Amino acid sequence: MDLQEMRISEVIQPSAIDLELQGIHSKDDVIACLAKKLDEAGLLVDKDLYIQSVYEREDMGSTYMGFDIAIPHGKSPGVREAGIAFGRCMDGFEYISQNDKANVKLVFLLAIPDRTSPDAYMAVLAKLARLLVHEEFREALMLASNYDDVISAIIECEQYLMD
Repeated sequence: MDLQEMRISEVIQPSAIDLELQGIHSKDDVIACLAKKLDEAGLLVDKDLYIQSVYEREDMGSTYMGFDIAIPHGKSPGVREAGIAFGRCMDGFEYISQNDKANVKLVFLLAIPDRTSPDAYMAVLAKLARLLVHEEFREALMLASNYDDVISAIIECEQYLMD
């Protein structure tokens, strides 16, 4: 799959969506929870190595993007195939990233294979960020009751951005 050409709707994993995150109190909790989902979906070859890459990326700069959203991500040899996990915590939790400290409700965790070019990696992040700046899209994610609702919201926003 060419990550520069793909759509977010093509790489988000159905089994890695959790609309009712429970027991999440921190960035560490949510990364562990969503990384486990990516691993269970068969996208990781080494979950611990992948998680290490996420924290190495966290050391480089904040992954909090505003709007109660965080996008932690890692590029790692521990990733077999690119994927995105999505979690929603209606009550929110404290997310500390660099100098940012915020209440986060929506988290997208990106897993990118080490062999991916820097341009393709940045293209995935940019596509996701472009979706998330749209208030209607964020509201649809907050109202989603299942995977189909999430994917429908993503596809609708992707189509809107392509027009």
